[in-house]
Amino acid sequence: RRPPLSEVRIKDYTGEWVTFEYKDYRHGGSKVLHTLKTIDFIGRLIRHIPSHYFNVIRHFGILASRVKKQYKEITDRVLESPPEVDEAPNWRERQTAFRGRDPLLCGVCGRVMRFVSSRIPIPLWRVKEKLEAVFS
Repeated sequence: RRPPLSEVRIKDYTGEWVTFEYKDYRHGGSKVLHTLKTIDFIGRLIRHIPSHYFNVIRHFGILASRVKKQYKEITDRVLESPPEVDEAPNWRERQTAFRGRDPLLCGVCGRVMRFVSSRIPIPLWRVKEKLEAVFS
């Protein structure tokens, strides 16, 4: 597999900031330079690393080169008129009906809370192992 970002596209690294180049397909594929803090750059890069045992099959089924054009024509025709979908209540609406209050409203200030990120906690024994390895 290829890496998510080629080293050639990294234009500058100062220790705190990383500047890299990418194609902006929203504006005709023009090349754009983007600067991020190093920790944010690494966070975005890590998102593209597949999980252990995750099989990536790119050239199978409708993504195969032989049939991609045929399926693209079919999907273009189908997507011109989107199917009608029943509007089922989402999680927020179901929780509001069940609890009698909106679960996404802050209990202190009353503003709507938004999802920022989630983290998988590292087990304490793993932290101890890493610290022992560093200091031994």
